[in-house]
Amino acid sequence: MLFDLHFIVFIVQYYMSKLDKEKEKIGIFKFYLGIVTAILISVGASTVKQYKDNQIDVSFYLGILFIFILSVIFAMIANTIHKKINNLEDI
Repeated sequence: MLFDLHFIVFIVQYYMSKLDKEKEKIGIFKFYLGIVTAILISVGASTVKQYKDNQIDVSFYLGILFIFILSVIFAMIANTIHKKINNLEDI
């Protein structure tokens, strides 16, 4: 049974149209964007809590740095998604 499943997956991937492959890539990037968003929200909430509790220490500044890095990653992924969506018109 396992062999049949791998064979079917191979056939589907081999014969999958270019449009379907690009749609799959967009879906994967959306998934990554969701993960980055969830981490960004949790780190942001933690950093705000530390600020409100007046616990300004190394972890607070690392949180700010991490928020900046995650924001850049978010923008890069969002830009990639927009480019791939615009490229769908050419396929």
